[in-house]
Amino acid sequence: MSRSGAFHDASPPYLGGKRRLCPIIFREIDRLLAREHWQGATFLDAFMGGASASLHAKAQGFSVISTDVAARAIIIGEALISNSHIRLTREDLTRVLVTPIVETTPNAMKLVPAVFTENVAAALDKLLHAAGRSPIRAKAALYRLLAIRVAMLAHPMSQVRAGTAHRATTGEWESITPSCLGHYVDALRLDALEEIWHLAQKTNAGVFEGRGKVIQGDVLQLLPGIAAGIMYADPPYAGVMSYEKEYKVIDQLLEGTTRPTSPFTARDGASMIDTLLERAIHIPIWVLSFGNAVSSLEELEAKMVRLGRVTKAIAIRYQHLPAIATAEKKRTNREYLLIGVDPRTTLPVRLEGARREVAV
Repeated sequence: MSRSGAFHDASPPYLGGKRRLCPIIFREIDRLLAREHWQGATFLDAFMGGASASLHAKAQGFSVISTDVAARAIIIGEALISNSHIRLTREDLTRVLVTPIVETTPNAMKLVPAVFTENVAAALDKLLHAAGRSPIRAKAALYRLLAIRVAMLAHPMSQVRAGTAHRATTGEWESITPSCLGHYVDALRLDALEEIWHLAQKTNAGVFEGRGKVIQGDVLQLLPGIAAGIMYADPPYAGVMSYEKEYKVIDQLLEGTTRPTSPFTARDGASMIDTLLERAIHIPIWVLSFGNAVSSLEELEAKMVRLGRVTKAIAIRYQHLPAIATAEKKRTNREYLLIGVDPRTTLPVRLEGARREVAV
């Protein structure tokens, strides 16, 4: 059973992912609820996304419930959270890659050359074809997760979109920004067995024994029916780039359509936090991640206090997408971590309210 930090490499580089913040998040949970009480306790990851928090919680012994509305996230969850023993083998991938392209549905091939080079598109369609034919749900999810990873690796900063990829097909290499050129050169090898198998091994590292359940749906509708001791919520942040725009191509490949923008992403999306917390009132411990684009730490903390919670709030210096962020963004960006505890809980919690700033 894997418990090494390598499991974090199993999930793709998801926008807004909390891989780097997980040590702080779970350190704060440990300060609140001692680690010896984690075994068997239920941890709800209300906005699973790339599943970093869910994976970390599963590795620490929590019984994990992961929810998300998007198929791209549910695929990651079914591959890594609800799955505890199914892995991809080299033989699996050898069979996938020798599949005649004419037997597959040309979903990615339709995006050549605007989004993908032909070799990458062929690999994607073969992986998605294998997923559709697999009788094992977890293995199908692993194939789809591998397709997501290949698609992201084919583009700089994992931003899968039209714009530059066609130049790799037409040979206009001198027109590609030097800092991005390596990604498109490397993409010419992404359909090779050794490259695909390397990615599969990283993904397999996230498959280990544990208790996990994945539910697709609107968390606001699901929450009243979910029993958990801890809710970790990392909703889309108000006033910033939407997941639906960022993952438009991925969603088209997986679902055949695009997704409507989350109401949490709207400029006034922070007001949705009130509804979220109200519907989670039966869960004794809340841990909320949020950005500082449109809300202050005090405003977010007040939402918990209004519902009778004892709170702790932390501001963390944090850089999202540092490769493309402006200098001002790098200087001022903060990630907020708020904890709210029901003082009537029977859980053996200890809470000392404090604010502090942590560099990440």
